[in-house]
Amino acid sequence: MKRLIIYFHYDAKGQVDETCRFAVRALLPFGNLIFVTNGTLRQVDREWIQANGLQSVERENVGLDVGAYRQILLSFGEQNLRNYDELILMNYTLAGPVFSLQSMFDAMEARKDLDFWGLTRHYAMRSRRFGGWVPEHLQSHFLAIRSNMFLHESFWQYWQQMQLPRSYEESVARHETRFTEYFSAQGFRWDSYVSTEDLSAAFVNPIMACPQELVAHRGCPFFKRRSLFTSYADELRRTDGTATRALVAYLQKETTYPLDDLIESLLYSQPLAALAENMPWQYVVEALPESFQINFEQEGLQLLRFAPMKVDAVTQWYFQQSVDMAEGLVASLVTLFRQNPRMGVVCPALPAWSEAEKAWHAQWKAVAPNLVDKSPVAISATPPPAPLAGWAIVRKAALVPEQSALQHLPEFWRLPLTAQANGYYTATFETPAQASARMAQLSIYMRAGQTPAVLAKQLGRLAKHRLQRRTEGEKNH
Repeated sequence: MKRLIIYFHYDAKGQVDETCRFAVRALLPFGNLIFVTNGTLRQVDREWIQANGLQSVERENVGLDVGAYRQILLSFGEQNLRNYDELILMNYTLAGPVFSLQSMFDAMEARKDLDFWGLTRHYAMRSRRFGGWVPEHLQSHFLAIRSNMFLHESFWQYWQQMQLPRSYEESVARHETRFTEYFSAQGFRWDSYVSTEDLSAAFVNPIMACPQELVAHRGCPFFKRRSLFTSYADELRRTDGTATRALVAYLQKETTYPLDDLIESLLYSQPLAALAENMPWQYVVEALPESFQINFEQEGLQLLRFAPMKVDAVTQWYFQQSVDMAEGLVASLVTLFRQNPRMGVVCPALPAWSEAEKAWHAQWKAVAPNLVDKSPVAISATPPPAPLAGWAIVRKAALVPEQSALQHLPEFWRLPLTAQANGYYTATFETPAQASARMAQLSIYMRAGQTPAVLAKQLGRLAKHRLQRRTEGEKNH
């Protein structure tokens, strides 16, 4: 089967990262590929495209992927498309393939009954964000269209009449959720390669809700980049929040996929806070036997101590506890560095105490606005993991060269951002006792959140106690 593949790419700085390159190289044996990017590529990336014999188009960043596909299709034209049996529209939001694409293309080529197909599907739901009712549809990150459909006049009318989206929401409403229903109504037959019907009662978006299941057990060769940095609060409304951790563990243990390249790219483009919430960068550690020998210089590591974050007396006490236990856990933490070459900083997790959480957010809120234009890495409203207790073990390579734009910050905020700018992540750790207590606390908070009366009572008590303390303070004055 002769295929034309239109591969859409976007990067704010015009970089074609190794994750995109890996995907493109895997696609080349299966069709002629046009690489289209919204923006201007770096010269080194243009040279890579030319070296691989690819056609490329650099266009204004208008219309997202929909605009790019529309421009390429209308300029390429129906007559030129007549030379192909299948058209594939794919975008860079997919990472992979985790294994060979041959089995997918062989299986779908055998499906002579189909006019178009996709990698995965999204099930029907109601969503105010996307205009109300969202029908079941093939997801637009990978669509394959056969010649009897792309040579039909309705296909060209669809693209000619397309209103270019101005936002992600408009792109979903005008194209992704409309494409399948529109052409199905024209009588064209469709299906997805990955079968997930049995999951539809649980998850409307299986590739995000349970990617490890799709990759490990259902033959899905790709996963979403967004799995590693999606809004964790949103995921907790739909799942138990372990999806990315399960995916990462599977990729690392069972495949040869270069996940480290993807992590490096995301550290360059995404806030550390978002990555840290999704990735398994929170470790539970215990002391190793005293016979374990440590040479920081040989390991390329350094133990740093500095002033901790200014906090209430309770949090200060917990910080001191972490300092006291540091010596006994150093060997375990050094082992983590050996096992995780992308880890640049490791420090104690924030105490599971409400005032510590408040101080963490408050102090980040105070410093973050000054970083937006100065930091070489992405900054979000959520604070990144940081050594707030006043100590950390760092990989020297993660701090060289130091970023002068961050020098004015307190050390505990400077470290994770500097390490990220150099391509390393910051991890946190806690003891088994702390992890166990955190689980019990989570259970209590979840029960309280599901019982409005109990929650209202707790809030009432909190307001009452604060009012009493304020009144007592006024009396003392």
